[in-house]
Amino acid sequence: MSISSEASERPRAKRCGREDAEVGSFSGGCHLRAEIVGVGTELLLGQIANTNAQSISQMLATIGVDVHHHVAVGDNLDRVVDTIKTALDRSDAVIVTGGLGPTPDDLTREAVAAALGVPLVRDETLAGIIRGIFESLGRVMPEENLKQADLPEGAEPIAPEGTAPGIVARAGDKILFCVPGVPWEMQAMMDKTVLPELRRMTGDATLATREIIVIGLGESHTHKTIADIVAVQTNPTIAYLASSGFVKVRLTAKADTEDDALALIQPVESEIRSRLGVNAIAGEGGTVAQVLGWLLKGRGETVAAAESLTGGLIGAELTKAEGASDFFLGSIVAYATESKATIMGVDRELLEEHGPVSEETAGQLAERAAERFGADLGISATGVAGPAAQDGHPVGTIFVGAHYKGRTEVRNPRGYGTRDHIRG
Repeated sequence: MSISSEASERPRAKRCGREDAEVGSFSGGCHLRAEIVGVGTELLLGQIANTNAQSISQMLATIGVDVHHHVAVGDNLDRVVDTIKTALDRSDAVIVTGGLGPTPDDLTREAVAAALGVPLVRDETLAGIIRGIFESLGRVMPEENLKQADLPEGAEPIAPEGTAPGIVARAGDKILFCVPGVPWEMQAMMDKTVLPELRRMTGDATLATREIIVIGLGESHTHKTIADIVAVQTNPTIAYLASSGFVKVRLTAKADTEDDALALIQPVESEIRSRLGVNAIAGEGGTVAQVLGWLLKGRGETVAAAESLTGGLIGAELTKAEGASDFFLGSIVAYATESKATIMGVDRELLEEHGPVSEETAGQLAERAAERFGADLGISATGVAGPAAQDGHPVGTIFVGAHYKGRTEVRNPRGYGTRDHIRG
């Protein structure tokens, strides 16, 4: 049996695996429904995060494949079998991660065989490859590792990146891939085999995405502003992602080419930006820090920060932006009340009268940040993250200051959630 390292030339499956496929507004094919199954009790116990599901979803989105379900299942043969059967029943393509190791609790091979109603068959070519991997490392191969050369009858192996081969199997007009749970091994198999095969099945549909970052409006207000557009979305689709301090509006379209997909997005994006006005400040996956960087670099200006509540998070976020040294001069963490006076130069009388958590202190911190660094823009943050109230201010009190070209403004947003959420 041949080993797949790239999409093979096997006969093409019936497009998208079903008669009732949703036909998109492009000539190349239909919407392929995919499901990602993570196998491992450690996922259910929360011992590790299911980052593979996130990564695979992102990869599938780039080729126009719709992920309809994420499922995690523990190391129990009957439950894994049932999960795979359910996935094959409701999806066109199933990607299983994990459970391909040599130990008794690695059950994916057995579960796939049982779900397909076929026996496991030892692939001697694959067994030889596994032996060779151990020999190349100067190690003796435990006999248990030969389990990794067992395949469901009729399935094809995906060449191993470590010692765990992957699996490609068909169930009628459905397709099932099994890849290792080790992220880098999974990534390599996705790139070399899974994505090329799925792209071939979808008829090379292309997906394009545009993002709008919305500042100053919550998710509910953003939705209310564009609700009628969202109500009739087809292609492109519209989704929201609320983050700390901003909302992302993501538009995704499918077409034969990227240019065609972007052309579908353009009028919808323009209408949304028109309605959101100045609150819609960027796109293309930018963060707030990146947006600030773009604005400042475009003007040849700089920013500096004085931080109390955030404890360095403003500086950390700003330095995530590519080319941050072009616009970010630095940040000083003046956490204690005394350091606000001695390090940042906030007036002691002001601190005594208004306290460290106040509009007045936030404003002067922003002014001093601009002065100390010689920045065009000075920003600051002070507040109460908890767990207890401070000087009569409840947990979640926040003052954010900005000083720009002689003008100082302070806002008083309300923070909610845990200490980390409030600080972020």
